[in-house]
Amino acid sequence: MSMRSVERDVHAMSLGLDVVNQEIAFWEKKTGTDRSVKKRLERLREARQHLIANPKESQKLIDRL
Repeated sequence: MSMRSVERDVHAMSLGLDVVNQEIAFWEKKTGTDRSVKKRLERLREARQHLIANPKESQKLIDRL
């Protein structure tokens, strides 16, 4: 996994759950999804799950990175 994609995901997480949901909706609308888009959606869905389940732990992770 490239560090750039991790930084982008952490940035999206730091903006909040609404932004993560918007990004997911944006990428799901794309008709031609290649491998990178699928991986990005996978990471964003995982980030959304963590933001919902453990918001305090997610904030600690964001602060650490």
